[in-house]
Amino acid sequence: MTAEVPLVSVNLATVCIESFLYGAFCILFVSSLYLLTNHQRVTSTSKKRLKINPLITSSVCIFITITAHWICTFLRLFQAFVYFDNGSSALAFYANLNQTSEVVKTGFLMASLVMGDAMIIYRLWIIWNYNRAIVIFPIGTLIGLTVCGIGITYQFTQYKPGEDVFLSAAGRWITSDCVFTLCTNVYSSVLIAWRIWSVNMKSRKYGGTSLTAVLGIVVESAAIYTSWTIFFFASYQSRSNLQFIAVDAWPAMSGIAFTLINVRVGLGWAQKAQSSTSNDRSVGQITSRLGDIRSGVTGESYGMRPVAVKITQTVDKDSDYHSEQDTRNGDYVSKSGMV
Repeated sequence: MTAEVPLVSVNLATVCIESFLYGAFCILFVSSLYLLTNHQRVTSTSKKRLKINPLITSSVCIFITITAHWICTFLRLFQAFVYFDNGSSALAFYANLNQTSEVVKTGFLMASLVMGDAMIIYRLWIIWNYNRAIVIFPIGTLIGLTVCGIGITYQFTQYKPGEDVFLSAAGRWITSDCVFTLCTNVYSSVLIAWRIWSVNMKSRKYGGTSLTAVLGIVVESAAIYTSWTIFFFASYQSRSNLQFIAVDAWPAMSGIAFTLINVRVGLGWAQKAQSSTSNDRSVGQITSRLGDIRSGVTGESYGMRPVAVKITQTVDKDSDYHSEQDTRNGDYVSKSGMV
């Protein structure tokens, strides 16, 4: 039997791991926000046509909830080692799950997961050409996740110190929560990948652009989130304190998986725009050069040289009695009678 990881040590490690993942998420969030807004600005022909982009709105909302969750993690660190019993009872503080900061943090956790799952369902709906039937199942699991999130948050307010969280009513809500979010992500990711793959196979028969890179982006993002969810589920079912690391870093991993797709797709937009701009610039330079040549403005000077012009004129005259041919070439003139 392996030794259990101490609860205080796990929470200290959680602060470091979540901070690292939160920093990575912030970089991805800022990059994705810039790429999305820039793409929307470039593709919109006028300010009146600018509309609210669901991806931008959801990115901002997820950033707010993940940031709030990270702040709560740091707040609990100071409460455990500074404020609660003057920092002498950190273990008792972390073991009590009905602390206000823990309840609020759990609420932000569930909000982040719900919004992340909602956006992957939105992507599924878009890729399947707004097919409502295809999103019935994930919408049902999303509703189940939302209910479980509310239930978990409420159960933590009813938690009694010393109670085993794995055997409590909150434990059953947590298990259901993992199942719902796992079903949503696996179902949506598989159907998105299959749709992209099938379209790619059909388009390549007619010489279309390969969508393999897009398929890889979706698979990688889904693998990140699914792997972390399985890690939390396994650690929780094994009743290991490692589940505290998994659950506290869960929102950041969800945000990373969500924004990673935005960034990589946005970089593809930027690369295409840059290539198009470069081509337009090259065409403009060639056109300008041709215009300069036609107008005589080339930036190059040529010396003026004398030009000799030689003119040759031939006149034929016919009559009943004779023909006369005069050829004038400079000063030379020849005349001949009729032969």
